[in-house]
Amino acid sequence: MILLLGLLACADEQLAPLKGALSDYEVGRAALAEGQPARAAEAFAAARKGDPTSPVLALWEARARAAAGDLAASEALASGVITAHPDAGLAWYNRAAWRMRLGRTDEAAADLRQALTLGVRSPYEAAIDPDFAPALGTPPFAELLPPGPVYVRADAPPGAVFVGSDVAVSFEVIAAPAVALTLRRSGDDPGCLRLEGVVEDEKRGAGFRARRVELRMRASAPCVATLHFEVEVSAPVFTTVAVPPLLVHVEAPSSFAGTASEALPADVPLPGALASADGAWAGGRLRTLVWAMGRADEAPTLEGRSAPIRLELRADGETRAAGGAWLSPEAGTLRAGGWSLLVE
Repeated sequence: MILLLGLLACADEQLAPLKGALSDYEVGRAALAEGQPARAAEAFAAARKGDPTSPVLALWEARARAAAGDLAASEALASGVITAHPDAGLAWYNRAAWRMRLGRTDEAAADLRQALTLGVRSPYEAAIDPDFAPALGTPPFAELLPPGPVYVRADAPPGAVFVGSDVAVSFEVIAAPAVALTLRRSGDDPGCLRLEGVVEDEKRGAGFRARRVELRMRASAPCVATLHFEVEVSAPVFTTVAVPPLLVHVEAPSSFAGTASEALPADVPLPGALASADGAWAGGRLRTLVWAMGRADEAPTLEGRSAPIRLELRADGETRAAGGAWLSPEAGTLRAGGWSLLVE
């Protein structure tokens, strides 16, 4: 028993510095969260005295000193971590960001290349980082990162289609997982296309989220329409990406006597942005549109009317949620199964 007590006493003496380091670490985290970076840096420096070889503590101190404006100290701390731990991807990434702030772009690009190679971030995640956003599309970052915070490619039917035909316009969108997107149409309404459905199929990977959005329309009158769309990125940074104009040519017999269709909505209801994470029914208004998203085996109604625009969310080709949208500027009650919602 005496021997055991002696061993425990020795262990306590050895662990005491680590206990102190943990206490200082917690003080540093709290100070940083409260917007006191200088105090946080002092706490992390004190923690490192109890655990001087910890790369985690060194990077926390570096982060605090960067927040306090001491970028040179931050860079030095990150360099120390890289020397001791060449595979510490976060150290490479952070040093790249701090070197960007210092105006040392070539060194920053080299560090970022190594960080991406180590997989600490994806190119799409780095593209929405405020430190690297100004460098998008410029050398030497053009070969490392996408030209913008979101990559967009759009397609329209080649050649002419005839009145009454289906018309599909698709968008391929790739961005970081956290990016929130809005798809909008601008310019004059073509007057010859009726929106009947929006299908979004998403695929998630390491550090990216790819979406294929298909607008399913019906050609209702002859026209040569130029469609203008833009993708708005609202989080974590705000920017707008213009989509190259899309040409849709609708032909009809000379005897055609139809009327123009209802206007295409300016705000496209994206199922991925509307569906709830738990699959429960949700609904609301998107300017002149009223929408509802929920279970794929229940069809929503608005004041008893079925949805003229079908919405569907897929994940890797499998339907995850479905619903509909109505062009209705007036208030009304949405219903699906036992769920209902009054939309003003």
